[in-house]
Amino acid sequence: MVLASLKEALSRVADTPVLWIPGIFIGSLFSLVFILQVRGSTVLGARAGFLGLVALPFFLGGAYGIIRGDGRDLRAYLSAGRRYYFRILLAGAVIVAAASLTILLVILPFTLAGGALQAAGSLALLSVSLSFAFFIYFFDTAVVLEDRKVLDSIRRSVEFTLIRPVETLVFYLVNMAIGTLILFLSAIIWSFFIADRLTPLMAVNQSTLQGMPADQLMSLVGPAGLWSGAAIGFFAVLFGGTILISFKACFFSRHATLSAKPPEGEFDEKGRFYRY
Repeated sequence: MVLASLKEALSRVADTPVLWIPGIFIGSLFSLVFILQVRGSTVLGARAGFLGLVALPFFLGGAYGIIRGDGRDLRAYLSAGRRYYFRILLAGAVIVAAASLTILLVILPFTLAGGALQAAGSLALLSVSLSFAFFIYFFDTAVVLEDRKVLDSIRRSVEFTLIRPVETLVFYLVNMAIGTLILFLSAIIWSFFIADRLTPLMAVNQSTLQGMPADQLMSLVGPAGLWSGAAIGFFAVLFGGTILISFKACFFSRHATLSAKPPEGEFDEKGRFYRY
């Protein structure tokens, strides 16, 4: 069903133009941060990235609402984005806080132990990060597609992953394959634009190249290489983000209908259902 979800996602983005809005936003944010960083405005780039992440739940909520069936036009997209923005944002903030605290508690003993256990600490940090990413990845889709509350969406994401671990793992691998393919193609295209400027680096030994600061490397690329990289990055993130966001929603929607439990509650004398 993973490939069926991918096929559905491709069909959705092909016939529903508003589903490209999150990709346009993420691609624009990537290009902006990229340009600011390589031009030396590190602080400004970090602020722009942070504000972009804060705004991202609005664009995700709109896309998931369209996939859920709220409509196909811009009005429906904006309505869903407004409705679920704060819920996705708060759930994301809870996850970041919990992950940060867990990582701190994990790496603290290794830090106190000194450099002898530095490699083990890095491995533990990677393990914790991957565990969080694996189990809570679907929290935002649970918020919109199943109308879950903040904490319930996180619990639902963990439950969803535990019910179908193999298919979820295959889903992640397909995501990685798509991302790797887009990154590889983007690198090849960019290399055509900056090939003549990178020719002098061929004569530089590996140790000198590794010690060269990033701003010096970017000066070799030049303004044309910088802007071409930003443009190529924009389109790469645009296509990748649009496909993967829709793929995620379609995958969750297909499997949630199979694994979701009926809500507990009761009907009153007028036939209205009250959920416990």
